[in-house]
Amino acid sequence: MSSPTDPAAAYGRLLETFDVHGASDLVVELLDGGMSVERIITDVLAPAQVGVGERWESGAWSVADEHVATSVTEAALAALTHAARPRRGTQTRHVAVACAEGEWHSLPARMAATIAGATGEVRVTMLGASLPAEQLHRRLSVGDIDMLALSCSMPTNLIGAARCIAAAHDVAVPVMIGGRALGGTHDRAHAIGADAWAPDASSILTARPELMGRDTDIPTEVMLLDAVDDAVVALTYDRMLAAFPRLAAMTAYQHARTREDLGWMARHTAAALLTDDPSIAADVLTWLCTRLSDFVPASVITDTAALLAETLEPQAPHGAQMLRRGIAAVDAGTS
Repeated sequence: MSSPTDPAAAYGRLLETFDVHGASDLVVELLDGGMSVERIITDVLAPAQVGVGERWESGAWSVADEHVATSVTEAALAALTHAARPRRGTQTRHVAVACAEGEWHSLPARMAATIAGATGEVRVTMLGASLPAEQLHRRLSVGDIDMLALSCSMPTNLIGAARCIAAAHDVAVPVMIGGRALGGTHDRAHAIGADAWAPDASSILTARPELMGRDTDIPTEVMLLDAVDDAVVALTYDRMLAAFPRLAAMTAYQHARTREDLGWMARHTAAALLTDDPSIAADVLTWLCTRLSDFVPASVITDTAALLAETLEPQAPHGAQMLRRGIAAVDAGTS
């Protein structure tokens, strides 16, 4: 069977129909046809997964659809890893690849580990999803790891990432971090104490970063916002219903999801405060405005966020101000 002229499009069609066998067969076929492991992952699998995320974010796919599609790509990656023969090389470094504490999206990390391992230049050990900082510290304490490559997809897990970085630094292991949660620059990576930012998977193969020894003390406000009290959510919710009485007619399911959204606002504010980056708060508000545009105008979302900021202020004044900065950015973009 000849390889398709547009492998990404061919794989996308298989993913849309959740064809696990077809997807696995295709990546092996591409490998046999001479396409490198790195290109198969970066040009075929990774863009397809970005599309999966976009479908979920837009509401076109449910969480169940996203999970099934991701399982298809996980199977394809496993088939590719099994079929590929790493080049023989002198493995002078041992890199551990892990997901930040709380980060369950392990596929990007597995892709990076596969790309790096296929070169034969480094020994790669995949430590898996959501590794608690204390367990990471225990593994790195063995002393055979030269660098930790940390993956973080959700901004709300940057706090867990900071804990993992501190654990690695405690045993003198430098940390390179990458993933969607870091945005498009090194700023967030620097803010949480990482020694280097990885814009792509091949960054793992670059020179071992210098151990900067910077550990980020997580402020009390950040921890409070990350584990926002149910009473804060309930009070904000009551204030929202008072401000927008028609929302009382929502179904029980919608009421529950709205409370969850308030919690997400608070947790994203925690990440924004930790990194001094209000765009994290703005991004979650923009996403909610888009996702709920068929039900409520954007002003309901931003006004509710303002009520949350007001409720948070007595205990988290800096967090309240950060959330207001995010609201201002959204308002400026929609005005």
